[in-house]
Amino acid sequence: MDSMGRRRSSVRLLVGLLLLRLNWCLAVDGGVVAEVDGAFPLVVSTWPFREAVRAAWEVVSAGDGGGSAVDAVVAGCSACEVLRCDGTVGPGGSPDENGETTLDALIMNGATMEIGAVAAMRYVKDGIKAAKLVMEHSLHTLLVGEKATAFAISMGLPGPTNLSSPESLEKWANWRQNHCQPNFWKNVVPAGSCGPYRPINLLKALDSTKHVVEGSQGGICNGWFQSENLLEPINSHLKFIDRHNHDTISMAVIDKMGHIAVGTSTNGATFKIPGRVGDGPIPGSSSYGDDEVGACGASGDGDIMMRFLPCYQVVESIRRGMEPRDAAMDAISRIARKFPDFVGAVFAVNKKGVHAGACHGWTFQYSVRNSSMHDVEVITVYP
Repeated sequence: MDSMGRRRSSVRLLVGLLLLRLNWCLAVDGGVVAEVDGAFPLVVSTWPFREAVRAAWEVVSAGDGGGSAVDAVVAGCSACEVLRCDGTVGPGGSPDENGETTLDALIMNGATMEIGAVAAMRYVKDGIKAAKLVMEHSLHTLLVGEKATAFAISMGLPGPTNLSSPESLEKWANWRQNHCQPNFWKNVVPAGSCGPYRPINLLKALDSTKHVVEGSQGGICNGWFQSENLLEPINSHLKFIDRHNHDTISMAVIDKMGHIAVGTSTNGATFKIPGRVGDGPIPGSSSYGDDEVGACGASGDGDIMMRFLPCYQVVESIRRGMEPRDAAMDAISRIARKFPDFVGAVFAVNKKGVHAGACHGWTFQYSVRNSSMHDVEVITVYP
């Protein structure tokens, strides 16, 4: 074969390889509708909240084009609020130290990176809808407390409404009868009873006058200095954190167009100090999503998890090339190295719909539905 023939053969081989490569890219990267229909739409949620996933699926799978990922997240989280999933979502659960239920919620549009959130919201039962209103009708990201309530009502949500229930009030009354134990205080006095509490470091000054008091007042004040009246710095709250009193629904949806949205709704930690805001309304902690990469949802001890922004970590790890399973495990391990007794979990999903989960301190479950499934499937993840 002459040199001209060899060059022509090489050109044909190169063209063939390029065509093969082009076809492979289209099939793998979602460049054809068949790939999208096979994986999308997709709904993933923390815990076996099947009805919430079904509600989101009904929206995102409807009609030829389906509903938007944002609308599906609202539908799914709203269903959980109405059903009061595990007593930890929506009204009627998780009373604070005063017996009141307040709501935290967040929604994020992974196409635009817009976020809306509410925290410690009182008297409005629609947490996720309030968060969506913040995203769509303000230039802010997070509104809190009674001002979040006023905003939500002004935007048309029903209220004011008492968010307590007979069950939540009974739980609170029993806790009070148990001397407000366990609780979320540390380094305060008194221990073993209800507040008001004072910083334990005040005792340093009192120690210097202890002998003077005892000398001048005899045994009158001796009991005040006994050790059982002091609350040492302990992690007592770790003893009562589990799925049924410290939980969250975090949901991620990829719609038929490949757009991603995430959302979170919770009524927070049971017997929390009034005013406490957990990880639920914190972007990157309870949930995070980016059309270009994927999404994440989290559940667990939000006071610890929010210090690490685990869902932001998951998405950024996927962006750098990690598979969802490795990204989830990496985010959890970062927390466990600093807080080996913490309880928490995340699910991770990439933009192709591959999903995985990781947990620490408990057995975690998350729910999934895509177009290849006949109904919601629950995945169990072990620590």
